[in-house]
Amino acid sequence: MFPRLQFLTLDAAPRTHREQARAALEGGVRWIQLRAKGLAAEAWLAEARAIVGLCRDAGALFIVNDSPEIALAAEADGVHLGGDDAAPAAARALLGEAAIVGVTLNEPAHLARCAGARVDYAGVGPFRHTLSKQRLASVHTAESLAALVGAAAPLPCFAIGGVTAADWPAVRSLGAHGIAVSGAIALADDPVSAAKTLVEAVGG
Repeated sequence: MFPRLQFLTLDAAPRTHREQARAALEGGVRWIQLRAKGLAAEAWLAEARAIVGLCRDAGALFIVNDSPEIALAAEADGVHLGGDDAAPAAARALLGEAAIVGVTLNEPAHLARCAGARVDYAGVGPFRHTLSKQRLASVHTAESLAALVGAAAPLPCFAIGGVTAADWPAVRSLGAHGIAVSGAIALADDPVSAAKTLVEAVGG
């Protein structure tokens, strides 16, 4: 089963993607997603390869946002796909059966993209408004988020969108397996300490 905490690196942060990943890993995070929206392909791949090494040394999972091709070239553990990215079936065909393929679900209708492919987990939300993502979907109520998690079952679901350590009991009560955070670590004055707090809150 996946760790309950996933960290997504952030373009608009004072540290590079690999520095963010290193701090999160030092704080105990064991699942990193490289979310680089502003890098050219060559720099994107370089960051991915660097973070692969950091994650391997820490015994952590590493996935790439958006691009199955970068994930393949970097020898990442898998990919996370948004609604405008490759279809899960295409990513699975490229990356193979051992790869992690995750998807973003903002509403139950988005589950249709998963037809015909094995998907391993879903990021569900947004839980609340966040500045970490452009083109943010409508923020969920507790009831609508619980319904989305239920619709996605038995996929492990990770609540995303402005989630904090203090939110974990409520998120867990809605049926989520875990949480995915970005700015909570990437924008923290002390990202290592912030990561430790989140890891302790969710229990790993």
